[in-house]
Amino acid sequence: MQRQAQPETTPPRSRQWLPDAALDAHPAGTWLLQMGFDLWIHAFYRRVVLLPEGFHIAPGTLIASNHQRDVDGPLLGTVLVHRRGLHFRWPLPFYATREDLFRAGILARLTVRWPRPLPALLGHIPLAWFFALGHAEPMRRVREFTVGEALHALVDAGCGGDACGVLLNPRGLRELGAAAATPLRDVLRRATPAVQDTCWGLRRLRLATIKRLAPAFRATIDAQLVHFAGRLDRGRCVYFAPEGSISMDGHFTRIRAGCFRLAHATRAAPWIQPMALGYDTLAAGRSRVVVRFGQPFRADRSLDRRAFDATLRRAILALAPVTPSHLLARFLLHHDPRFSQADLAQWMTRSLATLRALQASLDPLFAHASIERLANERLRWLERKQLVVRTGGTFSVAFARAVEPGWRTPANSVRYLDNNLADLVPDVNRALPC
Repeated sequence: MQRQAQPETTPPRSRQWLPDAALDAHPAGTWLLQMGFDLWIHAFYRRVVLLPEGFHIAPGTLIASNHQRDVDGPLLGTVLVHRRGLHFRWPLPFYATREDLFRAGILARLTVRWPRPLPALLGHIPLAWFFALGHAEPMRRVREFTVGEALHALVDAGCGGDACGVLLNPRGLRELGAAAATPLRDVLRRATPAVQDTCWGLRRLRLATIKRLAPAFRATIDAQLVHFAGRLDRGRCVYFAPEGSISMDGHFTRIRAGCFRLAHATRAAPWIQPMALGYDTLAAGRSRVVVRFGQPFRADRSLDRRAFDATLRRAILALAPVTPSHLLARFLLHHDPRFSQADLAQWMTRSLATLRALQASLDPLFAHASIERLANERLRWLERKQLVVRTGGTFSVAFARAVEPGWRTPANSVRYLDNNLADLVPDVNRALPC
């Protein structure tokens, strides 16, 4: 049985602001940063936290969850530290964070679409101190290894004088504007920052070239995994997103090798704490997010990579909550484009009965609000956002159903949430027909 986290009326026993202050290099800075994140998240999101009875996070636990938005990390951090007043009851875990965010000038790249002077100014602000206070530490991913980093790695490997035609594939030659006979060092010298910052740098290299870089590349990843394994062995908690990156379309993507390798790099098999979050964004006011924790389990080192990943995937998806926005998104995209409020309420009622029979993880809002009220409130919001148009007692879908998934607009969110629901409900077309 799970319970919803409730505000406490009794003061914490310890007067320490951080439970692991003695182990933190900068406890005051970490406390201040985490307090800022908590207040910021509270201003923009309504968090609903669902915990198993007697829940606690054991020392040396590997925490894993789905990953849908940039805000996931700060949001989960505010949940994991369990703030009460000015005190954090649980220690902040260490986050495996994409390596490119630690590069000098990263803010210029992240704000490239902002007004012209701002990216140049922000590019001079380093983020290493910020990540240190937030317990974020680098983990290399192939995607973020840029063209510039690949070229610099080749120069360091002694290939600076080699002809580009030997090192780069046709795509790399074309994008760098390089002649096949030009030495690599000359091409790197005149490559623009925009070209050097392009992701997937290894995809611009010939296979034989990649093999030359592979030992050093793998050594970096191995060292980073050993570092996180050391954290776990010393009783610290580590957070990994098994997918390795944000899901861009709503589907739970392929699990990367990080969790499997980390579970085998520690002295003893670590505890794994699965958790999942679901967004309820198709509604007025602050976006709701439901975070559900599952029961921890020991990593089974006897499993091969495929079985290990499948076990972790099942554990996370079984916890991922279906919110009213998930059902609303499916109805808008798959039901007849003209419908009444009664049609929506009746379909949601039938769908909830099916989901309960399937023992799906459900947003507790379904138990506290009537379906008729949810349908009425959500349709009024959809009308204000011009996603539906009311004509008398009938509503019509007013956006292109072929919209791309994402979070930029409410219409993008509809497609994203519908894709996400397909992972949470097996054979969704049969289980929740429209």
